[in-house]
Amino acid sequence: MDQIQAYLPSGEKGYLPYYLFVIGIVAMGNSLQNLATLHYTRRIYNGRFVQNHLQGSANPEDSVNSLKPASSTGKDSEKGRDQVTPLAARLFGSYTFLAGLTRIYASYSVENASLYQLALLTHVVAAFHFTSELLVYKTIKFSGPQGFPFAAAYLGGLWMTLQYGHYVQ
Repeated sequence: MDQIQAYLPSGEKGYLPYYLFVIGIVAMGNSLQNLATLHYTRRIYNGRFVQNHLQGSANPEDSVNSLKPASSTGKDSEKGRDQVTPLAARLFGSYTFLAGLTRIYASYSVENASLYQLALLTHVVAAFHFTSELLVYKTIKFSGPQGFPFAAAYLGGLWMTLQYGHYVQ
């Protein structure tokens, strides 16, 4: 346990560094998932094309190697049938990986104003993204899979805002 603890942020600074570290690891894991499958990303964005786990085997629709062209007819044809494409997943994964790295670096130096502010901004950008997808673009209908990203973005951002003076001198 001591060997593992040597790599964790200092507990003397409170719980926020641990939160940033864990949420950073989760973000980086989510990034890797975006490179492997579209399934979980599709669960967040309106649950379209989600495999029915009761039916068994993996759904080829979740392959990161498939790209479905948009229908050429209809009023919504410019939006496309499936907005969670391999390209969109890689872009989302790249941003999320960068946000995870930022949060991990900030977890070790929460007293550094620049790192703290960057980590806080990763939460603000995530909150803006998910809120705009919910209210403006309507690609999200709030339910179970959307709970974690919203909670991480809003609660993490609020926590960091309220604790700024405690950590940054």
